[in-house]
Amino acid sequence: MIDHVSIGTRDLPRALAFYTACLEPLGYSVQHQDGGQVIFGANGHWSFAIYPAQNGDALVGHRAHVAITAPSQEAAQAFYSKAIELGASKLREPGLRPDINEKYYGTMVFDPDQHQIEVVHWSK
Repeated sequence: MIDHVSIGTRDLPRALAFYTACLEPLGYSVQHQDGGQVIFGANGHWSFAIYPAQNGDALVGHRAHVAITAPSQEAAQAFYSKAIELGASKLREPGLRPDINEKYYGTMVFDPDQHQIEVVHWSK
C-alpha cells in the first residue's frame, strides 16, 4: 500500500491555499506545516504533501497523477467546483465513467502547477 504522495510547487503559499480549500470537501486538512512543507490528511494520517521545488527542477511527469478518494459524488463535485474557482484547468468534468468502471464517478483537473489531480468516488 502507498503511505503518502508528495508533489512540488513553485508557490507554496498559493498551493497551500488551493489545496486547503479543494481538499476540505474530501475530509482532508493540514496535518503538519513548516517553512519547507505542508502535509494534508485525515484523522492524523499524513497522506499528501506539497514541497517548494528547487529552481529549474521539473514539477510534472508525463501521465503522472495523484488520485484522491472522495466520500461521495457530491464531494467530488465540490472539489472540482472549488478547484476551477481557484484557477485549476479542467481535464475531466465530474461524472460517471462506465468506460473506466461502472462504479466509477470522478473528475480530473490540472492544479496551478499543472499536476494532474483526480478525485474518485467508487459506488458500492
